[in-house]
Amino acid sequence: MEREKVYECLDEERLYQDLRWSPRRDKNDTPDESKPPAEWINYIEFHLNEAKREVYLLNEEAALGHVRKLAALGVRCLEIHGCPERIIPDELFNEE
Repeated sequence: MEREKVYECLDEERLYQDLRWSPRRDKNDTPDESKPPAEWINYIEFHLNEAKREVYLLNEEAALGHVRKLAALGVRCLEIHGCPERIIPDELFNEE
């Protein structure tokens, strides 16, 4: 799968997450913006463990569904808290 298609799938997952979880956030008055990175890491860890479970059960498609979720949760965390820039050293571009 091309990277652009992967990003498209993650964008769709982010939309789903916003639509699915917005009513719950409104109900318990816990906006995403008030959640520290540690809470997002817990959500990611939950789905990582679910992905591992599905791998154990030989259900690769379900495992990949959890990977999609955890990647989108990481995106949401970075949307809120910022994303440190990755500086790629020039020498990596010149390796043969």
